[in-house]
Amino acid sequence: MPLTWSTLSSPPSRQFAHWRELVCEALLDLTPESPLRDGFAGTVTQWPFGAVTLARIDSQCQLVHRTERDVARAPRGGYYANLQIRGTSLMHQDGRTAVLRPGDLALVHADRPFRFEFGGDFRQLSLYVPRDLIESAASGAPRTAVRVDTATGVGAAVRHALIALSRPGLEAGAAARLAVLTGGMLAVIGESAVPSGPASPRSYRAVVADIEEHLGDDDLSPAATARRLGVSVRWLHRQFVGRERSFAGTVRRMRLEHALRALRDPALSHLRVIDVAAEAGFGDVSSFHRVFRREFGSTPAEVRRGGLGISDRTA
Repeated sequence: MPLTWSTLSSPPSRQFAHWRELVCEALLDLTPESPLRDGFAGTVTQWPFGAVTLARIDSQCQLVHRTERDVARAPRGGYYANLQIRGTSLMHQDGRTAVLRPGDLALVHADRPFRFEFGGDFRQLSLYVPRDLIESAASGAPRTAVRVDTATGVGAAVRHALIALSRPGLEAGAAARLAVLTGGMLAVIGESAVPSGPASPRSYRAVVADIEEHLGDDDLSPAATARRLGVSVRWLHRQFVGRERSFAGTVRRMRLEHALRALRDPALSHLRVIDVAAEAGFGDVSSFHRVFRREFGSTPAEVRRGGLGISDRTA
């Protein structure tokens, strides 16, 4: 049976303080901060599978630190694999940053400082795997804070396993075996993940990272991006000279790829196409249908039913 912790049992004025205590009890010693102090919703549901545990975290806007003091006070000796289900988050560790949108996965080492940023309401699945289980199956420590695409390959297998483990129906012994097997698959993911490294604030990679972070913004414009990066709009446009796509083309393609992942994800099948379009940053659903079909050769509804015509166009 899963265990559940929630702030809803506390009065609004104490809910965030309750959350800070709750995450330390349910997960590990962390230091959360949030601007939401008078009323804070947070729930953790945890499934224990022996040495491996899975948690589903539903909460709101916050910044979560795992500080050196937290590590020294309560070492954990393992890794967390975080699968973004709803909302967007940033994972920072060892000079790397992973932007996680629904369907994305990344590993974090529990015994090194890290930081998570959640800009709004979110849901994550977080699988704790002991260090030996991952590192004994790999050639060394896996790379952390690197986004893993879960649309295909081992990443897709891990995503499906995590979702299955969070749903009723699996016999306890089968669930425990699947949890351990998932830990082994994470070793493969950790070895194959390629970190992009820290991006200079004055580089093409920094521009693309900023676009990805703000993909759902209504005002994802050259001026807004340049302002965040502290560069001129002219410099920004120069970064796209000689590349396959302009700034606007890059934004459109990244939004379409985000929508494509969401439409292919069984865990997001409850979302309407209009919701997928809005989450990806498209304000006009008719325009979204038109550019999606032109880019991928299939309509959003066809992709949701089985991905007609997609594989060749996106390879």
